[in-house]
Amino acid sequence: MELICCLALKYDALACNYLIPLARHPLVSKLWIVRHKKPEVAEIPKSEYRLAPERCKWLRWAHMYRECRALARRPEVAGVVSFNPVPYGLIAHQAAYPLGKKTHFGFIGSDWYRACQGPLRSVLLPCLRRGDFFTATGEAMKNEMVQAGFPAGRIAVLPHAVDVERLGVSDATQMKYRAIFVGQLIERKRVDILLRAYALTLKRFPGERFCIVGDGPLGPRLEQLAVELGLRGHVDFIGAAPDPAVYMRQAEVVTMASDMEGFPFALVEGLCVGLVPVSTAVGTIAELIRDGENGFLIPQNDPEALSDRLCRLIEDRGLYARMRAAAAQMRAMFSYDRATAVWDSWLCSLQSN
Repeated sequence: MELICCLALKYDALACNYLIPLARHPLVSKLWIVRHKKPEVAEIPKSEYRLAPERCKWLRWAHMYRECRALARRPEVAGVVSFNPVPYGLIAHQAAYPLGKKTHFGFIGSDWYRACQGPLRSVLLPCLRRGDFFTATGEAMKNEMVQAGFPAGRIAVLPHAVDVERLGVSDATQMKYRAIFVGQLIERKRVDILLRAYALTLKRFPGERFCIVGDGPLGPRLEQLAVELGLRGHVDFIGAAPDPAVYMRQAEVVTMASDMEGFPFALVEGLCVGLVPVSTAVGTIAELIRDGENGFLIPQNDPEALSDRLCRLIEDRGLYARMRAAAAQMRAMFSYDRATAVWDSWLCSLQSN
């Protein structure tokens, strides 16, 4: 069968990590990917693109609707797969549903918490509940979806899959950075909290270095804050990187201070590389990170707590080694094969229709 995949996903690696497991499924013969560009980091098998313009979102959305509508007329197309359901999933649903095609809505984290629990909740939820299959980042999100009226039998937890073999495992003896952050430089990521925690850590361990990988509107402000906190020469701002794992393999700890997440790919890649996570317990993070065992969970807006955990890992190398080993044992949970299996029931139902 053929599927239409309508999505944005700012980073190419995310698109690959969601679509490669789907493309590997034996029932899928082709993916028609409706997006603004082709990924540069990896090739998605069985795929063909219908590219939309980037310059104007209204023009892009209209173009994507037309492409989805035209593709949905193909008899080989059985359904639509979407990530970023608002607006891309809804665009594809409106284009394909009248032609009898089934729809998947995949929530990746902030899209659920921002769009579906925000001020437009009463408008968006009835539209989204018309889907035929839904994926969530964890059991907590799934339970919230059920409480919001989504049918429990049509919701599956889709693990954030990565190419674990490509990522490799860091060499603890070649550490360049004590801690790393990977993600967008936007408000909800609270990179300012990370910088304050790094500065507190530096007071106790003056030789430490840290790394920030990612870009966003807060970039210049955060670089200025780093200077004000005395972090000049101790924090490298890398910017957007095609392969953040290159920098992850040079670090010991992956840090997150977000106010809102699902289960971020930065933590997934960090765990698979062998980094110890230190993160706020938002979204579904606490389902996989067990405080004091395979990482540390910290309160929100608390740079002192984050710094304390970093200092403990620096001081107690036995603790660090035990946590690193426990984190590395989770690699199999995030394999492409495990994510591919999540699609079985829905794809089999499409084949039988």
